[in-house]
Amino acid sequence: MAISVIVPLSALDMKEDIAIVHGNLTARFAASYLAPFAPEGATEPLFELIDDHEDLIQKRDGTLVSLRRRGDDCQKYHKVKSSDNCLTVAKAHSISLDQFYDMNPSVNRDSCDNLLTGGTYCVKESMVSKHVADKVSKKKTSATSTSTDKRKLLQKGSALTYYWIAHPEDYDHSGKSITVKTCDGKSLGTVSQEYADALVMEGTGIIGDKVINLGGCTCKNYECFMEVDKKEDPFGLTAYGSPLRPFITIAANDIKRNTKIFVPEIEGWDIPGTSKKHNGCLLVDDQSWSFDNNHIDLYVYREKHYRTLNSEHKVNKVDIYEGGDCHLLNYS
Repeated sequence: MAISVIVPLSALDMKEDIAIVHGNLTARFAASYLAPFAPEGATEPLFELIDDHEDLIQKRDGTLVSLRRRGDDCQKYHKVKSSDNCLTVAKAHSISLDQFYDMNPSVNRDSCDNLLTGGTYCVKESMVSKHVADKVSKKKTSATSTSTDKRKLLQKGSALTYYWIAHPEDYDHSGKSITVKTCDGKSLGTVSQEYADALVMEGTGIIGDKVINLGGCTCKNYECFMEVDKKEDPFGLTAYGSPLRPFITIAANDIKRNTKIFVPEIEGWDIPGTSKKHNGCLLVDDQSWSFDNNHIDLYVYREKHYRTLNSEHKVNKVDIYEGGDCHLLNYS
């Protein structure tokens, strides 16, 4: 379960690698946990971000569609009527069908099945834009002979927040003690009431050498948890019951599950507690009740990891692109 956090906090020193989770939990993971990750040393594919002159609109079915923005890259526009299709629009303005698609990359090439009635589309580029486009095209052609992964913009300026699971080190352990139990009454351990409340709130946490998660029962007297398999789900469970993966798992309510996304703002970030850097590739594999659309929540495992990232970068708005062939890396 993802719970977003938006309050800026100061950084704490990072001394432990996230692979050393707690107690006897090791960095040896099941194949199911490792399945989405790219092989060690895999070469990141070349890519191009497609969006600089596009706006996004949301259709009634919730899908996002990009339209060219009025600006100096387009000299003339056409407003689509119900009787129009890509070919008739191209012919009406004496351009080829390929030229129309090139000027309007949001339109599905060949099928033209997402041309929106009332939408505004470019039918004549400015000479400045054409000159720049030609230069960029020539540069790419000469620089590389391999295909380039084109990643289209999905959302612009979406909120970025962070979430984590409960750890005993982050809470006060004075006062009343609570025995946390499974749904059938088996004891999982005794903790402070403050920490027991945190376990209920976060949904996942650490007790001794156990990783526990809310079970499938009503939470009464803290008898509502289950122990998680530490090999298959070493960092907890998502709302879908899949493994939480630090610095990879994203919670989102308006992007399809198992979608790979690329967020350029986080590319190059140092991963707290490691010598690794983030490549910007993420996996949507969780959802949240605490926010709505145009919002992603990044799983960082520890609250102190959030504190470090927030202190170093202070990023709360990001652009989200298709992940394409980007590599999901194992940062643990």
